[in-house]
Amino acid sequence: MRTETRLEKYQEQLKNTPHPGRFNLYAFVFNSFYYLYAAMPGYFLLYFFGSLILMTASYAAVRSLWVIPLVMLGTRIVNAFSADRIRLRHIRRFIERNQDVNYSRPVIFYPVPVKRLLISSVVSGGLYQIYWMYKNWQAVRRDTRDNQISPVVRGWLLGIFYIYPLLQTVRLNLQRSKTEGRHFTQLAVAYTACLFIQTGLCAAFYYGSARLPYLYAVWFALTTVWLTGLYLLITLQKRINFHNRKKNTKLQLQNGWHWGEAAVIAIGFLLSFGSLFWHRPQQQNDEKLGLALASTYRMTEGYAGFCRKQGYEMTRFPKVYNEYFRPEIEIINRRLKPYNLTMEQAWEFFRIKLNTVMDESIMREFSALKPAVIEQIIRQYKKEQIDNFDEGVAREFLEKEITLPVICSETDNNAEILIDNNEAYKKFFRETVSQIR
Repeated sequence: MRTETRLEKYQEQLKNTPHPGRFNLYAFVFNSFYYLYAAMPGYFLLYFFGSLILMTASYAAVRSLWVIPLVMLGTRIVNAFSADRIRLRHIRRFIERNQDVNYSRPVIFYPVPVKRLLISSVVSGGLYQIYWMYKNWQAVRRDTRDNQISPVVRGWLLGIFYIYPLLQTVRLNLQRSKTEGRHFTQLAVAYTACLFIQTGLCAAFYYGSARLPYLYAVWFALTTVWLTGLYLLITLQKRINFHNRKKNTKLQLQNGWHWGEAAVIAIGFLLSFGSLFWHRPQQQNDEKLGLALASTYRMTEGYAGFCRKQGYEMTRFPKVYNEYFRPEIEIINRRLKPYNLTMEQAWEFFRIKLNTVMDESIMREFSALKPAVIEQIIRQYKKEQIDNFDEGVAREFLEKEITLPVICSETDNNAEILIDNNEAYKKFFRETVSQIR
């Protein structure tokens, strides 16, 4: 409710009920919420929290639950006898403070050239539009002498909820100066809708899915709505400037930026475009996550798929690997939850993009494992104490006969030993996973 309207309402109420009643039944029934209904938020908070504190203190002193309903009844009775006096005192003070309020006076709104409004809004990432609301509420407070208006609250803090009341005040003044133009109400409604949609899209961008198609779609929609809202604001500002010039022919639009505007633009620029740099740690974290996923895919799906092509079905090595690195794999799965992905779904990228490259890499790795496999077979022969065993002949034979299927088989059968002895890989994998926690 506008201050001028509330002032008229209070004056009428004071005229009809100049003296307080003895007992207010509504205040007894609703207690502190009576003051919320009576548009006295300060008294509501005082009685609401005061009652809670009093009940808590009484219970702490008596240690009995019966004291709570007694305190509630007592506060309601006291409130019922005092509510009318409190309300009349509030009404008299409100009338005294706001008796000079007059919305029939012409308001000279914030005079900003449309080019400067456009440039400032773009460079500040939209923060300048909040500053625009603040300056216009400041003008309304000044010219209507409405001290109930808080430009900081209605502009900076809750601007999205007060933009339409501001535009209604603008429309009232434009009608009086005959500068409203066509479809002002539709423009005001559309601009208000754009602000609410922007807020929703921002929340969807930061708290929604991290999948790229989703992010691109939300970003495109957000940019489209923001540019549409900026166009509507410029259209509205043209009419405001026309109204200002008509009401004050000596009014001059400033060509430069004063320090307040410059500060808002600088802060908006840092908040909007500086966020690209603030997200760098997150991007680095995602890179580490990608390395960890590629490594798990290589050691399970990659090894098994390569050996399958060589004619050997590897079954043991992936199970041993998953069990050996279970803590690290649990961390990877937890890190994937915000993306709504499982590890198997994340591997799809590697299946499509790195299949051939990974086969070539695994072939080189398995070929490098050949000496280790030969040593493992030689140690096994020695343990079995075979008669007439000649190590040199055995090595020469194995060097010729060991093939990729045999290496796959030995890798599968000796999975625990090979994984445990690979210190370089264990260090790399565990350090990578530790950086994505």
